[in-house]
Amino acid sequence: MPLAGEDRVKLQSLQGLIADDLGVLEGEYNSLLEGDLPLLQHICDHLKLGRGKRFRPTLLLITAKNGSGVNAEAVFAAACVELVHTATLIHDDFIDEAETRRNLPTVNAKWGPSAALIMGDWIYSKVFALLTARDMVEPMKIIARTTHSMSIAEMIQLERRRDLNLSEDDYMTVIRRKTASLIEASCEIGSLLHPELVKKRTSLATFGLNVGLAFQITDDIFDYLGDDRRLGKPVGGDWREGRITLPFIAAWRNAPAAEVARLQEALAGERGAELWPDVCKMVQNYGGVDYAYEIAHKFGRHAKDSIAELEALPQREILTAAADYVLGRLH
Repeated sequence: MPLAGEDRVKLQSLQGLIADDLGVLEGEYNSLLEGDLPLLQHICDHLKLGRGKRFRPTLLLITAKNGSGVNAEAVFAAACVELVHTATLIHDDFIDEAETRRNLPTVNAKWGPSAALIMGDWIYSKVFALLTARDMVEPMKIIARTTHSMSIAEMIQLERRRDLNLSEDDYMTVIRRKTASLIEASCEIGSLLHPELVKKRTSLATFGLNVGLAFQITDDIFDYLGDDRRLGKPVGGDWREGRITLPFIAAWRNAPAAEVARLQEALAGERGAELWPDVCKMVQNYGGVDYAYEIAHKFGRHAKDSIAELEALPQREILTAAADYVLGRLH
C-alpha cells in the first residue's frame, strides 16, 4: 500500500504498519515509567495521561522492523527514547514556566519547579541505568551524545533569549542540537537493531537529522498559524518565552526599517507579551511563514535523498512517507 504521494500522509497510516509493536511499546514505556517513591509515582501516573504522538519511537521501530516485527531490544530502545523525550519536555516546561502541556497541567505547574527539575533528571538517569543494565552500549553512546547536545542547545537558547538579531545559522544550530538530534538518534539506533540496515547507519542518521530539522521548523510555523487545541499548549508561546524562531528571523530581515524601529521601541518598553498580535501580523505580512515552509521542504528533500540508496526494503518507502507526514502537518 503506497503511503507517499499527493494525499496528506497521516501519522496513523505510518503507525498502522507497526501497530502491534507500538502496543508492546506502550506497555514497555509504562512499565519503565514507574517510581519507587510516592511522589515519583504520582508524577509518573500524571505523565502517562499526556500521551504524545510517539513519533520518535515510531521512526525507531520502523527502521528496526525486520520481517513481521521488531525484536525486544528495539522496543526497549524505543521506550528509552520516548522517556528521554518526556524528560526534555519536563525541563522545557520548567525553564519556560509553562502551565500546560498536551492539554494537561505541567509537572512544573502541578508539583512545583523543584519537582519538575528533579523529575527530568530522574528520567534521564533512569534511561542510562536501564541501557547499562541491558548492556546496550552503542544505543547508550548515542543517547549520551544526544542528551549532551540537547543541554548545549538549551544553554544557547537561554543565552540568546529575546535576541531579535539571532541569525538563521544560530537558530539552525539550536534546533539541530535540540530537536533534530533525538530524531536522528532514533533512526540511528533503529538501524543498529536491523541486521541489513546496520551498514546504512550514517544514511539513516542523516535522514533522521533532516526530518528533525523539518519537524522543528513546522512546529515553529504552528506557533504563528496553529490553535491551542492542535498544539496542546497556547499559541504564541515561543514569542512570550523569548524564543526567536525561523518565521520571525525571516520576516525581521524583510520588514521595512520603520516597522523594525517601531517594534524595537515597543520592546524597549517591556511590552513583549502585548506585542504578540503585531509580531504575528508582521511575520505573515513579510514572508516569514512562507520562507520557513520553504526551508522545511528543503530539509524534507534532503531526508528523502539520504535514503534513496537503500535497497528495495519497506523502510525506504515508509520513511519517505514519514518525511511527507512531517511536511503535511501544516495542511
